[in-house]
Parts: sequence; structure tokens; C-alpha cells
Amino acid sequence: MPELLQYALVVDAADGSHELRELPFPQVIGPVDFGWAMAREGDYVCIGAGVLAGSIIPGSNRLVFTGQSPAWGGFYVSTMGGAALLWDGTGLSFLAIGGRAARPSALVLRGVEGEFPRVTLVPVDLEAIWADPRGPGGFYALQQHVFEQLWEAEGTPRVLAVGPAALHTASGAIGSSKTRQGALTPVDCWAGRGGLGSRLLQRHNICALVYGGDFEDQDLVDRAEANGYFQKRFSKEMKLVDLEATTKYRYDPKFHSGGTFGVNYSRLADLMLSFNYRSVGWPRAERQALWERLVRDHYLAQFNAETIEGKQQSQCGEPCPAVCKKLKDEFKKDYEPYQVLGPLAGVFDQRVAEALNHRADALGFDGIQIGGQVAWVLECLHEGLVSAAELGLPGDVPPRPVFEPRGFDPVAHSEHNGRLALAVLELCARPGHLLARGMRAAARALGPAARDRAVYLANGPEGWMVPNQYWTPGMFGPQWLMGRYYTDYGYEFRPPEELGRQSAERMLVELGTDNAGVCRFHRGWSEKLWPDIVQGHLQVEVDYPGHHARLARQLHRQGQPVAWESARIAELIHAYLVNLREDAPGDARLGEWLGRFEADRAAAARAFWEGMRAGIEARLGEIADDAP
Repeated sequence: MPELLQYALVVDAADGSHELRELPFPQVIGPVDFGWAMAREGDYVCIGAGVLAGSIIPGSNRLVFTGQSPAWGGFYVSTMGGAALLWDGTGLSFLAIGGRAARPSALVLRGVEGEFPRVTLVPVDLEAIWADPRGPGGFYALQQHVFEQLWEAEGTPRVLAVGPAALHTASGAIGSSKTRQGALTPVDCWAGRGGLGSRLLQRHNICALVYGGDFEDQDLVDRAEANGYFQKRFSKEMKLVDLEATTKYRYDPKFHSGGTFGVNYSRLADLMLSFNYRSVGWPRAERQALWERLVRDHYLAQFNAETIEGKQQSQCGEPCPAVCKKLKDEFKKDYEPYQVLGPLAGVFDQRVAEALNHRADALGFDGIQIGGQVAWVLECLHEGLVSAAELGLPGDVPPRPVFEPRGFDPVAHSEHNGRLALAVLELCARPGHLLARGMRAAARALGPAARDRAVYLANGPEGWMVPNQYWTPGMFGPQWLMGRYYTDYGYEFRPPEELGRQSAERMLVELGTDNAGVCRFHRGWSEKLWPDIVQGHLQVEVDYPGHHARLARQLHRQGQPVAWESARIAELIHAYLVNLREDAPGDARLGEWLGRFEADRAAAARAFWEGMRAGIEARLGEIADDAP
């Protein structure tokens, strides 16, 4: 059989010159491989798709972004749903952007029939476009401008764009909206984690990319062939297997809700994090009562009535039965951004959370990163650790939030906190402001008391990341990449060394999923079946486990995780153990760690972190590494 080749375009943003490279599969399997290779070659932001992009396999059209993260301070992997479907039409698997344009510019990849795309650099008046007063501005205005003005070929393109946060902070995201009937829709998707939008703009002066085309390759479009792989493994057709695997994201009858927002908030109950994690120190009954009154009976009830009952839902841009994008008019609602700019910030009303999240998106922030920072600033204001005047907050906003659950009104007090949070959000994007430097730097500047309330994971001398919003130790682990799901985040207790080993195993699987360009919402079957589909359709032998084990070892070596710098994280882990003792009072290993935390919380927290790191190192050390 002829050698299977993937094609990469390497573009110099300085002048638009470019080179087309042929990459044999499976020496390079996917976009993470490619991005890591380019990171060792030079300074690039890379974009790419999995080898089965364009196929009818659900979830196979995730676009993957890699590069040096200005937020985390190391190599990072971020992904965006659905955007690889049109990417496949360019004929490219991967794109690497190096060099620096003289002016902020959009990169146009115009598809040409039967050929690879033509590359054009188009300067744009970025600040003027972002300031467009006719709408929300920022990311949305830039995306609309590029969509309307810079695409001259036939067909509807896909646009990637950034907002002001990419220019003024290290936490700028890359966003893209699904199109329908030749127009942009409110279904925006984000490669947010890691701040690669900031890297793209600040290092390469690229603010947007627009692409499309009709290049044809070996796409798997034969439904009989696709069903055959599923029948062989699961004795069911593809559609049925995927419907079962994506129940949570569509509609789960157990909770009478759906999507990450609906299902997570339905089952979190007393484990929900609120008021900048202060809730972890409250008794379980108090946390349960808070969830019932403010979330179940209001925040979640609003979502279920307006979104679930109204069936306002969509896909990300590829045909997929999960319809995981849950909407209310122009607002798209996912759990984590609506959690950090929601209960974590003392907001329990949909109208207020909509305004906060939409503004964060217009500014082009990683929603989780900026939400965690805003919640921390609110607690600092609540505790008097910094004043509104010292931060430069306007005089027409409340100087302090309502940050206690007792007597909290879900509408009035959410609106009060939302006005203040919105003003803080604007400061976080203001050029030169302390908060624009990020939470870790701001926490150092504001002193030990403020730092001890700042919940972030640290990497290297400056890198930081707000953890995903699950109250489990694995979400605070010492991995080379944090802020995504490259870790074990189960709630059950595991001693730290065992948890570290499990996290290393989970990292291998998640790395493989990203390198395949597959949406992890389909992991119920994809982790088992993906290699079989690739090998069956493309007729190539792929050692998926060995390949990704070697890749993981290399990526792990460049990580610089730093032990927890905040007392709040030690409190969070301690409270997690206390919770588990109520559920499993006879677990001797749990009792041992509880004793250590009760005797010296800071020392026990450091030992727990070191134990997780030792477990990760041990597991990865058992994996053969053939790479130099």
C-alpha cells in the first residue's frame, strides 16, 4: 500500500512565506505530535486535526492548538469542538505559525479546488474593530469582520479569532462560532485553556484565521464500514453506542436535565464549590442547604425551564447526537465558565451569569482562568485585604460583595456581586493593571493573606492555572499540564502515590484522545475503539499505547510543577478528607492522612503533593522510552 502522508503548512507571519511538508503516518500521528516537534524546532503556535477529521465518526472533528503557554509557562494543548470539519477541506492536517507580522493581521487560507490553500496575510485595524459599538465588540466584532470582509472564495468559511485579553494578558483564548446557512451563530467554541490566543497575537501578531475548501482525502464516509467497527466491539451500531456514551451531554433522564451545566449541577449537591472555595470549610449540611436553595431551586431551575424544556441546543459544528451546546438566546451555557463566573463568584442567577460570561467571552478570556481570578479578588475585597479604591474600581459599583450564604438573595445579591465582578473583569483586561498580570503575580503583590486565598496551580517561576471545578485532589495534581483533564479526578479516596499513578495512566489516555483530534465527550467508546477504526480504515499498524507513552515521557520532562503556594488549597484537600471520613469512617489509610492534616496541615499538604508527584514519576518511569 502507498505510504500514507499528512501535510503540514509552516507559515512565516513576517511576510506570509510558507513551506508545505509531507509527514508520514504514523511517525506523526496527530496534532500534539506535530506541535511538540515544532516546539523543539522553534517558536510556533500550531493548529491541527486528527487523521480521521472529515469522517462520519462522531466527535472526530476537534481542532487542536499547541504551543508554549504564556499562562502556564510550558508546552500546552488546547482544543476546540467541530472546527476541524471545515479544516479538513483545506487538505492540511497541520499548520505552524512562526515569525511575526509587522502589523496585527489575519491569516487567510483559501481553498483551491484540488490543491492546497493559498495563503494571504491581511493587516487589520484591530483596536478599532474590537471597539465596534454596534454589538458586544471584542472577539465577536473581530470574528464578524473577518467572516464578512476577508473571505472571497465560494462556500462558508470558519473563523478563529481573539479578543483584547490576548493583547493585554497571558490568558487570551481563541474562539470560533459555528455557522449555519451562511451566517455565524451564537454557538461559540473556545480553545481557552493555556492562553494560546495571547501567544498567537503577542508573539506572532496574528489575531484571526479564516479557512475553508473542498479538498478530498481518504475520509471515512461509508456508514456500513463505520458501523462494522462498532458492531465488532460493542455488538451495536455506531449511533446507538454514541447515544449511550453521550447521554450526559444531551439529556439525562435521571436528572431531567442535560449538558455539563445541567447534569453537573444536578448531582454536585454539597460538593459544589462557591464563594471562592470558602464553602469547603463549611459543614456539609450548610453546603447542602446552600445548593438546594440557591442552585437547585433557582440557578439550575432557571436553566432547566429556559434551556432544557425549551430544547435550545445545538452541535459544535459537526453532525453529532450529543447536541452538547446548551443555549438561552445568544448565551451558550457550559458548567465550568458558568461555575467560576457563577457560584464561585457569589452569583446564582442566570441573568447575571449571562452578562458576566458574555463579557468575558467578548474580551476573549479563558473563562475558567479569569473566573477563578475574579472570584479571588471578590473575596479579597470581602475580607478587606484590598480596597476598591486601591484597585481603581469605579465609584458607582459596590465596594464589597455579599460573600456569605446566610440570608443570601439569589436575585438581588447576585446582581450586587455581578456589578462588582463585571468591574473587576474589566480591570483584568486593562493594559498595565496589576490584575492584568494574572492571579499569581497579583497575589504576590497583595501579600501573604491574599495569596493564601488564591486558588491556582503553579508551574515554573511565573506560570499559573485555575483548576477545573471539581472538588477532588487529582484536579490539583503536579502534572506537566494542568487545567484540563490529564489527571484522575474521581472522588473516591486514593493515597497520593496511588492517585499519582492513576493520574499518569489517565494522562496517557487523554493525550491519545487529543492527538486523535477526538472530543472527550465520546470517550466512553473512543478510548477503546479509535485505534481499531484508524488501522481498519487506513490499513496501517499503529502502536497507540507505545507511541503515546513515549510522547508523554518527553512532555513530562519539560514540566516544572510547583508545590501548592496557597493555604486555601491545603484547606481544600483537608476538607475533602474530612468529607470522605463521614462516608467511609473505617478506611485506615484515609484516617492516617487525616491525622497528618490535623497535626500540621501545611506539612501534610506538601507531603500529599510530593506523594502524587512520586506516583506520577514512578508510573512514567516504568514506561519504555525509545526517544533520544
